[in-house]
Amino acid sequence: MPQFLDFLHVYASRHSRDRELRFSGFRTDKTLTDPVDGAMIPELGRSGRRYQLCFNLKTVSPKDGGDWKIRQAVFHHQFDLGQGTQLWIIGDPHATLKKRIVDLFPEWNLYPTSFSTVQQGFATSLEVNLDFAQWATSEWRWHILFLEERAEELTKPARIREKVHIEKLEPESLSDVQKWEEKTNDTIMAMESNVNIMRLQQKFYQDLVKDDNFPQREQEKCRKNVECYVSHLEELICETQMQITRANILVKTVGDRKTILIQHLQTQNAIIASKLTATMYEQADRSAVETIAVRIVTIVTLIYLPATFSSTFFSTDIIKFENGEVFSQVALERFLQVTLPLMFLTFFSAGLWFWMEWRKRAHRSRRFKIEYSDIFPQDEEKV
Repeated sequence: MPQFLDFLHVYASRHSRDRELRFSGFRTDKTLTDPVDGAMIPELGRSGRRYQLCFNLKTVSPKDGGDWKIRQAVFHHQFDLGQGTQLWIIGDPHATLKKRIVDLFPEWNLYPTSFSTVQQGFATSLEVNLDFAQWATSEWRWHILFLEERAEELTKPARIREKVHIEKLEPESLSDVQKWEEKTNDTIMAMESNVNIMRLQQKFYQDLVKDDNFPQREQEKCRKNVECYVSHLEELICETQMQITRANILVKTVGDRKTILIQHLQTQNAIIASKLTATMYEQADRSAVETIAVRIVTIVTLIYLPATFSSTFFSTDIIKFENGEVFSQVALERFLQVTLPLMFLTFFSAGLWFWMEWRKRAHRSRRFKIEYSDIFPQDEEKV
């Protein structure tokens, strides 16, 4: 079948890595009557009355280091219903399936009860097909157990409640949980693709033996072989579906714990922010105290500055009061006449300066609020 090349394309990688692990398919071609002349080659055991299958199956196998890897194999099968000959072409980079076939049918042996007649060859092809299905379903149970144990370890921080432990959480733990959730989803996808392929195989063989053009002499025995094959395949499908259910529960559990882990990380950020806020409040409080002290010093300075200036001015040689220790009413009047206007002028100048600076700040604040109107509400009272 030309479609087999599409299945082999998954191995077209420069680095010998499986590509398109999510690819899955099942193709058939059936010719039971009126074969074309070119398909009839008696010397090769080809009568032209044949069916062809092309599909892929996925399994999982352990790797060095304790991890697991999803692998796949592609199959092309042709069976001649006139001569009883069959052909298998298998794409398996690790040659695992070759070892299974050798164990099933050792080389250089004769099998008179397996390939002598069309019915025997048909039953043997079903046996080989079933062995491939067993290969595709045998290791998922242990792989899911590994995923469960690893997920339990990764999501352990999600079950803590103590504030001390929450503060020690690392953000990298969230990415590890996400990675494991994706691995579990890939596992579910692979098992579901196997189930779909096996369902299609069941339907194909059931329809095949019911076809009116199927060899009548072999039809009844082949039908019983198909019934047995379908029964065994159904057991493998049920087992795989149970593992799919188990993996779906694991995905839900990991997803719920990932949500809790996100909440813990948000709580951690809130704790850090609260500590930072407390530190900033302490700094602001100290700044406020210092501001009050500076304000007091400023007020005291403003009060004493005119008097100090007047005293200094009258202590010069321009004006002298040298009448001993006798109280001088004139000196006091002159002192007040100079000091009070100077105090008024000082306070007025300081107030005018403060008002000008306040106007500038209010203008800048108004422009800033207009520029970032999405942050500040428009109905806010103007400063």
